[in-house]
Amino acid sequence: MTRGWVRLAGHLDPGECAALAKPETLPWSRMAPKVGAITQHGWFAQVPFHQAPAPVQTLGALVLTAVSAALDQKLPDWNEVTWQRYEAGRGHIDPHRDQARYKGLILIVTLSGQAEFTIFESRDPPVVVDRWTTGGGDMVLLRGADLGAPGVRCPLHAVGPPAADRLTVTVRHNERGYGRRAAY
Repeated sequence: MTRGWVRLAGHLDPGECAALAKPETLPWSRMAPKVGAITQHGWFAQVPFHQAPAPVQTLGALVLTAVSAALDQKLPDWNEVTWQRYEAGRGHIDPHRDQARYKGLILIVTLSGQAEFTIFESRDPPVVVDRWTTGGGDMVLLRGADLGAPGVRCPLHAVGPPAADRLTVTVRHNERGYGRRAAY
């Protein structure tokens, strides 16, 4: 995590990805089309970590334990799980940093579909540091706020429009508590 991100390509197989799917009873909500200067298009569904399906909790626990051990520090426990759905050719999130309220580690798993995932040094002018096509079974670990040193932030990143519908699940620790949003 010295760079602030790690990509684990093809880490999960299709069956494992299917087990991480959103519960069918959980409704989708449309993402706000604009948050500050950031535009985005897609849908999300969210639950507290302790109410997530058992496979999500199991994966989250394994990742948190492994990364805590590797960094030799106890990371904050997860408390939010968010599924995001992006429509082919349209779904996206402009370059952004996850809010400072997201501490520790951020885990993003692509369950299906593909999209360009880009890490930037700066937004204006756009300076690309790393770029790859994320696909089903890929896991991306991002540094959350204050991981490694006080005041550090999540890397500036963006997700481009997928060629086919894309589904992800993200697990984070929100220091304000589950579902608490900051004023943008």
